[in-house]
Amino acid sequence: MRTRQRVRHAGLVLWIATAIAASAVAEPPDPEEILRETFARRYDADLTAEIELVMRDRNGREHRRVFDAASKMIDGLHHSVGKLNWPHYLRDMTILTIEAQDRDNESFVYLPTLGRVRRISSSQKGDAFFGTDITYEDLERRRIADFEILSFDHTHTQGEASYRIHARPIERLTYTAVDYFIAASDLALLEMHYYTKRFEGAFRTITTRREELRLEHGHIVPTRLTVANLSRNTTTTASFQNLVIDPEIDDRLFSVTILERNPELRNHTHGKRAK
Repeated sequence: MRTRQRVRHAGLVLWIATAIAASAVAEPPDPEEILRETFARRYDADLTAEIELVMRDRNGREHRRVFDAASKMIDGLHHSVGKLNWPHYLRDMTILTIEAQDRDNESFVYLPTLGRVRRISSSQKGDAFFGTDITYEDLERRRIADFEILSFDHTHTQGEASYRIHARPIERLTYTAVDYFIAASDLALLEMHYYTKRFEGAFRTITTRREELRLEHGHIVPTRLTVANLSRNTTTTASFQNLVIDPEIDDRLFSVTILERNPELRNHTHGKRAK
């Protein structure tokens, strides 16, 4: 009898230990950590590329923009610059964005027809980027501190297991909420759905298919993405050519002084990984 009790007791202890171990393994993921790591993998990469934007209006007509682009993390802050090559009437127009730690990011545009630099105010950051569905906000780095997470759940996106993180921007932007769809396997950012009170459902989406992602040096960077403005029935496709991740880039490229000189971006970058 005592032997049976010992066996039962041992079995109960084993069951409890197994249950505790299982609960530790099954501890739910932290959505804040997921979003923080996703942002880091997507936005913290130094890179150079030639980017082609093709905007299709509601009548199916295409409008094309081509520009050289470079971005770099300097002292933990994101800097980016883009210089238009096409169409001809916009050639040499250049956008510079510098992330600020405790205030609005600084954005500047060089206007070749005037030969001067103009600052872009925070109220203009939701404006269309040269007539496309991309906005100036899209050019900025995402930070976990800029959002309040409202809900988190498991789902499937583009046929693979993923997380959906529903968040609200803390500061006033052109959208009131956003859904981030993140691959569970490697935290690749697959889709973003933006919401506003003026439109039922998502009014704008940004999508990158799995085969359009490039994994290198711990970063997951899109080589192509599609922006759909559902409120206007227009789309813009961004294709990244000659993409180099972690190249050597001269810090001086990301300054208003250089911007005023209408620089050639390729003279300040080198297509190899920084040592």
